[in-house]
Amino acid sequence: MRPPLVLSIAGSESDGAAGVQADLKTFTALGSYGASAVTMVVSASPQGVRGVHPLPPEVVRSQIDAVSEELLLDATKIGSLGSAAVVAEVVAALRAHRERFGTVVLDPVMVSADGTALISAEGAAAIEHDLLPLVDVLVLTMRESAQLLRRAVATSIEEMREQALALVTKGPRSVLITGGSLPGDEVVDVLVHPGGTDLLRAQRIEGRALRGAGTTLSAALTAQLARIAEFDRAGELQEIGESGTDDDMPTIVASAREFVASATENAQDWRLSRTAGGHGPVNHLITLGKD
Repeated sequence: MRPPLVLSIAGSESDGAAGVQADLKTFTALGSYGASAVTMVVSASPQGVRGVHPLPPEVVRSQIDAVSEELLLDATKIGSLGSAAVVAEVVAALRAHRERFGTVVLDPVMVSADGTALISAEGAAAIEHDLLPLVDVLVLTMRESAQLLRRAVATSIEEMREQALALVTKGPRSVLITGGSLPGDEVVDVLVHPGGTDLLRAQRIEGRALRGAGTTLSAALTAQLARIAEFDRAGELQEIGESGTDDDMPTIVASAREFVASATENAQDWRLSRTAGGHGPVNHLITLGKD
């Protein structure tokens, strides 16, 4: 007997709103056990990023190996990697023992919310050519999609769909592009998966407690997939990629989106910062029944 196990490979963000910290909070809130491999240390506050400090690639690989060699992982979430050298280490670890990592979700955090670059151009190219073929699910913003495809940022839902279809050809079974940058009262995310294309709609949530929402979405999705994989070990559900689960992707993504919406709505009255302005975190404590 054990809970679902999930590994987060991502940066550590000092204010706890995004990165590894948000991943681990989300995994716990959704009933999964979280492990981590830190790729960089980001000095961050609600006012923005003050500094990005990459870890040596061999240190990143050492953490990944220590976890994957011992823990029975059901899923792995990959976030900010920072450099082509770190991407290469992650790719090498996946290629060496792909079965150890379970379902792999990639959220290639390449630019912070305040516009700070979190990966080099060489690193982005390495993600496109080497990492995408190894992941099951790709979750990214409109800006990140455009960067990976070297296209202009989408200006419509149809262009988002075209970019998602283009990214599927590079390896992932499913691609989710979040549409929060499009104007309007409604947010539309585009999901392309083996069962087809779905447009997932939700009312836009206004406010300043939005930091970490994207990270939390991909972490929630990973936790849900880990639970499915863990159940599969008991013979209760089919593996990701078999006939039953691909068709469930819209439901799985919708559940993750609902968690993020609730976490965002329930953080709007929080006052965590000494200074006005900036962006506060979403509320990962909602499953505890507390504000």
